[in-house]
Amino acid sequence: MRQPDPEQVDALREGLQLDPLVATLLANRGIVDLDEARAFLDPRLASLPDPFSMKGMEAAVARVLRAVDDGEGICVWGDYDVDGVTSASQVVKFFEAAGLPIQWFVPDRFTDGYGLNGDRLPELRERGVDLLITVDCGITSVAEVERARELGMEVVIIDHHQVPPVLPAAAAVLDPIQADCAFPDKRLAACGVTFMFLVALRSRLRERGGFEGREVPDLRRWLDLTAIGTVADMVPLVGVNRVIVHHGIAQMGRSDWPGVRALCRVAGVAPHEVSAGRIGFHLGPRINAAGRVAHASAGIELLTTGDEALAESIAREVDDHNAERRALQDDVFRAACALADGHPDPDARRSVVLASEGWHPGVLGIVASKLVERHHRPTIVMTVEDGVAKGSARSIAGFRLVEHLRTLEAHLTRYGGHDHAAGLALPLEGLAAFVAAFEECARAALEPRHLQPRLNIDTVAPLDLLSRELVETLSRLGPYGMGNPEPSLAALGVPVLDARPVGADQTHLKLTLDGGRFPVDAIAFGMADLLPAPGSRVDIVYIPEINVFRGQERLQVRIKAMRPTL
Repeated sequence: MRQPDPEQVDALREGLQLDPLVATLLANRGIVDLDEARAFLDPRLASLPDPFSMKGMEAAVARVLRAVDDGEGICVWGDYDVDGVTSASQVVKFFEAAGLPIQWFVPDRFTDGYGLNGDRLPELRERGVDLLITVDCGITSVAEVERARELGMEVVIIDHHQVPPVLPAAAAVLDPIQADCAFPDKRLAACGVTFMFLVALRSRLRERGGFEGREVPDLRRWLDLTAIGTVADMVPLVGVNRVIVHHGIAQMGRSDWPGVRALCRVAGVAPHEVSAGRIGFHLGPRINAAGRVAHASAGIELLTTGDEALAESIAREVDDHNAERRALQDDVFRAACALADGHPDPDARRSVVLASEGWHPGVLGIVASKLVERHHRPTIVMTVEDGVAKGSARSIAGFRLVEHLRTLEAHLTRYGGHDHAAGLALPLEGLAAFVAAFEECARAALEPRHLQPRLNIDTVAPLDLLSRELVETLSRLGPYGMGNPEPSLAALGVPVLDARPVGADQTHLKLTLDGGRFPVDAIAFGMADLLPAPGSRVDIVYIPEINVFRGQERLQVRIKAMRPTL
């Protein structure tokens, strides 16, 4: 149970005329300064930092403008995940709106791998590319950028991943994590860095009359794309990211892009239902699915097309890919669980590293995330092919993946990522040594307490406080996600009126609880094994919400944790 300072809670409540619960939740999140709290509750686009404060921005914009002036061929190279796809799509849509020619390229996950691929660069040169803009990749591509230079191309890098000791010899590098970068927020996804780049580019184009005879692009129209990538990449939803996602969600309800509207339709997300959760669980996975089981080009085609019929067709295609992805993911997850459970002493280990032939490479990151939820340990899942083990890593709080992989780079042929997610590859003959070395890293960094999942409870809130007004009050703290978790409210000794398993696999619970003033509907995902008997009492941690089903709205609570009342 969190214990905020009562004086800080009172100061927030009185200074901003807040509901006591909102003041408590802000204090629990470390937001106790009145100006900071005011900005948090009212995220404004005007508060976004000056894009030219980012190291490399002047050089990046100047190089692009020189390419425009000289008639050079410009191509944006995007990564194959949602962050890369939305970043590249923003650039394409902006150049089109500005009347500037632009090409785009996205690599194949299975044949090209992550990041810049030197073998594909001659192809781009043959297509007349003089300037390559990488988005969501490139920060570690020293050899590939040198290869581009040898071919007569220059590169502008837009990235957000960890900065290596030696940077590529690019015309400009945009990455707010650079140690001497003055941009005040270091937590952006690549699509956020891309958005700031477009703000800067538009500014310089407007100064020199670059939009003469056409409308100056309103970059607020791009924020739905930026929000999708930001949420899907699981960066903290605070600071600049919070502003982007807050306004991006609003923009999605009136999106100008046929692809965004079609994506929402196939995902069953109505415009007024868009939230960070819906983006993370329904929209992002569909864009990702194309790159996981087919080719990510479908995602860029979807988000950049102006044709309604084509958008509808591609949206159905990525929806089919998502269904295929789920089936592949389930197969690999079951096999991975069996392998993990076969460890001779699973409780003693501090990490989980699994590798097998035949595992589909497009779902390894998702499987690693699910295994982290199951075992609460840093986890690496790899597929083995042609003597190489390659895959994805996911982590827990207190274990910064890339920092530790850097100490083990002698074992690896390739790695990259950030604190919580990474990709890597190594020779199969070195796998056993790497597994042992990674376990030693985990043992040195993690204590037993780190391996126990914790659920922080904000405050006790009996169910008789439940109302639509409470849901509306809590919505002021959204959008929720990494860095800004949903509120967790506790209700103790709640009588159970009814409970039954639901769902296709009967793994969820639907409950009716005695809320004091009225019966309360509740849903508990994945908790069928905790089925309580009617007439018993339970302690729950919950979040109140409005459930929309077939156009009907009902007040309900979503249970995060439950136990019998002692």
